[in-house]
Amino acid sequence: MKTAILPILAFFCLLVGCEEDRDTGESQSVGGGTQGEPIVRQEPTRVIVTSDDDSLPDGCHPRQVAGLVISFVDAFNSGDQASLSRIFFVSEGPSPPDFAERGYEPWSWYTVGEVETGGRLESSFVTYDQGELLRYFARRHRKGEQLRLLKISLTQTGLLGKDDNAGFVYVLNRTARDLEPGLGGPARIASGQGAINCTNRRIFAWRMDMKAEERRTSREAANWLCTDPPGWKPGKAVVACT
Repeated sequence: MKTAILPILAFFCLLVGCEEDRDTGESQSVGGGTQGEPIVRQEPTRVIVTSDDDSLPDGCHPRQVAGLVISFVDAFNSGDQASLSRIFFVSEGPSPPDFAERGYEPWSWYTVGEVETGGRLESSFVTYDQGELLRYFARRHRKGEQLRLLKISLTQTGLLGKDDNAGFVYVLNRTARDLEPGLGGPARIASGQGAINCTNRRIFAWRMDMKAEERRTSREAANWLCTDPPGWKPGKAVVACT
């Protein structure tokens, strides 16, 4: 059963700094991908950094954050439970930095949602539990789900009072045998936000949404996020920026 996740979405926006997709117009062309297009990753994945900030803490630079998320995508696609367990830390409990009960907030989760016609956001999965998350990953692997990261951008550091926590936004392609027809459009676009601890190199929050009325190509959907480097082709390299 789908469950409304507006409270989680609102807190996530406060946590990582939600950004509006600046390319809101529907495209007349939907080229650049089909629903049956296989996602094939070349190894190693190339990362193109279009902007950086020298003041960022070590581990929080765009190339490093992109590398961590690429590691997640690779582990997810291959069903590598050991790597997924190391990369993700999801736990329901009092919030950092002091973990006091008075500071209890939902600060760590993994959620997947669908933006329905009219803009209503509903979830198809949400968890605050590490064990449940790993079981979900295993189920999605059996359904043939595959992700392909297109672009990723940092939003802010200092989340939850810790300098080495950083938020990010991303756009990717997502395919699976059981996705509803038309969800994410022909290119199967998904986008969302996340948060990582740059010192421990672990993701502790992840939100991923797909639109029911998506019409854009991969390039069009990612156009608002980072500047396109010369000659960049979606799927051939990951673009990272601040």
